[in-house]
Amino acid sequence: MRTLVPVLVLLLVVPLGMSAASGDLVADESSQLLQNTRADADHLTRMTSTAMLRRFARSGYLVPVPAKTKTFYLHAISAQYRYCRPWTRLFLERLSRQYYTRFGQPLRVTSLVRTVGRQVMLARFNENAAEATGSARSSHLTGATIDISKRWMSQEEQDWLRDTLLSLRD
Repeated sequence: MRTLVPVLVLLLVVPLGMSAASGDLVADESSQLLQNTRADADHLTRMTSTAMLRRFARSGYLVPVPAKTKTFYLHAISAQYRYCRPWTRLFLERLSRQYYTRFGQPLRVTSLVRTVGRQVMLARFNENAAEATGSARSSHLTGATIDISKRWMSQEEQDWLRDTLLSLRD
């Protein structure tokens, strides 16, 4: 049986169009396709509604994420979307603890799970948002993906984050 933590690393790390030369941590359409292929292979359900999200939370398939800890904080994520897969939360806790130990600052998390309706709304005003349906739809619908903001990070902090994610991918 496949372990779930590697799925998270693949969903979060491998698909990102990261290049040591470019310094970017940006997903593109090919990364969306890979993320969805992995999600499908691992039978990750996508959240079609907030009612479904609540059912998954009650059953433990999604777990709550605190709005603020010493090592990370959620920025502009409403309470109904403060959930992710258990292994995703573990990943966030470990990564943010390492980041905090190194830089003394918490990570800024800007997105966790999304429903189809939320993704449709986001795509209307955010040109970087993936579609809610189709082969290149957002992996946020699975609850296995998080967004970490680079805003307010120094170049050293961004380099560390990129290098850490690349080392996990490798």
